[in-house]
Amino acid sequence: MGFIASSKFRRRARKLKPPQDQLLRAALRRFAADPRDPLLRTHKLKGDLGDYWGFSVDDDLRVLFRWDGEVCFVVNLGSHDEVS
Repeated sequence: MGFIASSKFRRRARKLKPPQDQLLRAALRRFAADPRDPLLRTHKLKGDLGDYWGFSVDDDLRVLFRWDGEVCFVVNLGSHDEVS
């Protein structure tokens, strides 16, 4: 599976401090190995974001993404309220 990260995602990821930066790297590795890993709580979003999916990095940090075939476009990173 391939990843393409938006500039918004990359900017926000660079601003993370430990331990969230390490948790994000671990979550992305886990996602690459198995996007449906139960620890990530991957789920399809509803409403205006119905074309997108999300997974959890920790209790508050979320990754917003969408699929295009086998390619995952990572769109946003932030708290639950920031990305929804």
